[in-house]
Amino acid sequence: MRKTILYGIIVFQILLIISLVKGIVKSKRVALRITSMQEEKAKLEAEQAKIKQEEEYVASSYYLEKVARDELGLAKIGEKVVIIPDGVLNREPADAKAVAGEGEKANWQKWWDVLSGRI
Repeated sequence: MRKTILYGIIVFQILLIISLVKGIVKSKRVALRITSMQEEKAKLEAEQAKIKQEEEYVASSYYLEKVARDELGLAKIGEKVVIIPDGVLNREPADAKAVAGEGEKANWQKWWDVLSGRI
């Protein structure tokens, strides 16, 4: 009888230890999950702040004027809109070719041209 009670107590203690270990493991998992959720919350709050900042920028009169000028081609009263073809900005002007040709002369020749009145 005494051995039965002793075995019962040992089995109860083993079950109690197993339950305690399961509780500790579960507690660790929950702590890790809380940490990951807090990090995710911080990221989402930063993203939300960025979106609010962009929303304020888009709602500003500066952005409205920029879109009206750049994308719609509108102008204020008294201003004139000038449209430059894409190819014109990429071309080199004729004066630049003449100046590039002068770069081939030696420095003393350029001075001679200036002092002799050729330029």
